[in-house]
Amino acid sequence: MIRKLTELDNEKVMDLVLPQASINLFIIGDIEMYGYDSDFQEVWGDFGDDDNLCGVLLRYYNYFIIYGLDGYDAKGFADIVESYEKCDTISGEQEVLKLMRPYLKGNYVIRESYFAECRKDTLKLSDNRDLRDRIEIAKTEDALELAELMCKIEEFTVNNADEQAERIVRNIEDKAGRYYVIREEGEVVSMVATAAENSKSAMLVGVCTVPAYRMRGYTTALMSTMLKDLLEEKESVCLIYDNPKAGSIYKRSGFVDIGMWTMLVGERS
Repeated sequence: MIRKLTELDNEKVMDLVLPQASINLFIIGDIEMYGYDSDFQEVWGDFGDDDNLCGVLLRYYNYFIIYGLDGYDAKGFADIVESYEKCDTISGEQEVLKLMRPYLKGNYVIRESYFAECRKDTLKLSDNRDLRDRIEIAKTEDALELAELMCKIEEFTVNNADEQAERIVRNIEDKAGRYYVIREEGEVVSMVATAAENSKSAMLVGVCTVPAYRMRGYTTALMSTMLKDLLEEKESVCLIYDNPKAGSIYKRSGFVDIGMWTMLVGERS
């Protein structure tokens, strides 16, 4: 049986998702930040015959995230997603989302990525103290500069600096993300950021360096410092990547693959 969840269900939800806290960091973070009762966020749960919670579907604006145990009601969750006029992405662990895909009628582009995590016992710190001493933690007043940097990076799909700056300000103010940077001649040339921070974990994002300053160890120093700081507060730091070459760089900092992540990207009207 699927029903809308409320704050009264939170203990059952956490009992389900916390054993896989890294994989479920988006669900955990969104619930910690916005709860169960808002205009832009809803959470549904699938209860099995024994009345135990076996699946969770979360809507954040037009984005859906799913987690479920074997045998969860994949069709029921798909019907909920299909009932909304607009759906930008559906995401989840590969094997979980695979069960739901046959019941989806929308036209989605499938994107498969590696899901990796770093913990204290796998962390590998950079020994470049000179670079580490130059690292700054960006503030809200740096948001537009950071957004303009992201617009310059070919691998990113950031086109509107003003909108991206608003997201950065919101992330910093909500403590959902942080931004570590290195400057050259007063300008940010390298950055590492987090998103979806929660009490258990965080997602590493926004790893970039201006082409003219690459191959100088900036990214490694930034990641090392940020990972050390995060793992003093949290159990794990996660990232999603689809480029094995990039993955080898992350693994040198201590990341270990723990699964595959699927995003179904589409737009309906």
